[in-house]
Amino acid sequence: MNTMKLCCLNQSQLKGLKRELQILHEQLQADLKAEQSDQQEELSQLSCSEVHDRCEAAAATELNQTSLSHIKQLEEEIRECQSALQRIENGGYGCCEKCGEEIELNRLMANPAAVLCVGCQSRDELHRVRDSGAAF
Repeated sequence: MNTMKLCCLNQSQLKGLKRELQILHEQLQADLKAEQSDQQEELSQLSCSEVHDRCEAAAATELNQTSLSHIKQLEEEIRECQSALQRIENGGYGCCEKCGEEIELNRLMANPAAVLCVGCQSRDELHRVRDSGAAF
């Protein structure tokens, strides 16, 4: 459908949400930097120490995979913040990317990087659950 309409956030609301996004973006950047530093330190410690058995090797591998997964998640959240900030600059912020309707202010306050209205988000999640259930 994707009929884009002008969303009705006032300047004060938009300014507040933009500031929230900027704060979130800065925090995510700091978290990412810390996680990358921690992972680097863990890897250097692992390379300096001997792995005594397969259990230790498996634990180290799992820890590294968990760290990598967390890094990927942080990078995705940073991209979402950057995209939301760009939508503010372009005038498309606050409109659902699927149906074009306004995203509720309460939803934007809870998740300022939201791209879908509650209805479209619910339908997407329902489809994902159905699709993953069909795989069994």
